[in-house]
Amino acid sequence: MRHAGVLWTVQSRQSAAELTVAAAPVGDAAGEPLNVVAAAPGALLAAEPRLSQGRLYDDFHTDTRQRVTVISSGIAARLGITTLETEPAIFIGGQPFTVAGIVENVQRQPDLLLSVLVPETTAVELWGRPVQGARMLIATDLGAARQVAGEAATALRPDHPEYFKAVPPPDPKSLRSSVTSDLEQLFLLLAAVCLVIGAVGIANTTLVAVLERTGEIGLRRALGAQRRHVTVQFLAESGTLGAFGGLVGTAIGTLVVLAVALIRDWTPVMHPVILATAPLIGLATGVVAGIYPARRASSVQPAEALRG
Repeated sequence: MRHAGVLWTVQSRQSAAELTVAAAPVGDAAGEPLNVVAAAPGALLAAEPRLSQGRLYDDFHTDTRQRVTVISSGIAARLGITTLETEPAIFIGGQPFTVAGIVENVQRQPDLLLSVLVPETTAVELWGRPVQGARMLIATDLGAARQVAGEAATALRPDHPEYFKAVPPPDPKSLRSSVTSDLEQLFLLLAAVCLVIGAVGIANTTLVAVLERTGEIGLRRALGAQRRHVTVQFLAESGTLGAFGGLVGTAIGTLVVLAVALIRDWTPVMHPVILATAPLIGLATGVVAGIYPARRASSVQPAEALRG
């Protein structure tokens, strides 16, 4: 465990106006209705903040109940604070707090960027203990989060560990499996949509070819070709289009996988069955898409060859 500390959202027992934040000691109506969060120094460090100006308050400020605060750059802009060289102060319900630091961003608990942070001892002195309980934010070394979550409650209250509820971050393996499953479903859906679009395109192309070659089809019928011969011809053409599209798509997909693996310095892994199945799926799609145009072609009568 690297850092840990309690934090909670301060709630006034008297009125909401008591926590109005302003940049000057003026009436409450001129202030900003911002959240005030009581946070121990360890909780600030556990959030892994990136400071743009100043510093974080520490154990000295907590032990002596100093009226200091840490705010985000967004809140500083709203309150008109641009620099800490003049040691600016903000007023929470009329109580002055020196701005010790301005935070640019945090790695954890991004909601803290929307709050005014004060030491927990100062918050207890001014507004009392938390009404709805407090939370503890813990930062651990990589891979130790679940172990710390299982032991934290016992370490805090060996006599009543049931008073606490530890919420560890998701297991990386389970999270990766869940994300992989979601991505696979998304890609399958996209592939199905592309397959439908490709089938419609092949059907339209084959149907246009039938309409443009009506005379040729009628001449073949007049020379003795039967309906099944014409049907097979156009099914073969549409199937060839589908198979060619499957081959081109497989080649492009393979090149993309190899390029991404090369850029990321990964080892490309592709199952041979997928490479062999893709052209077959394209062939089957082309044949299915060509059924209606092929039937339309087979219905052309020999007399059509004499028209035009």
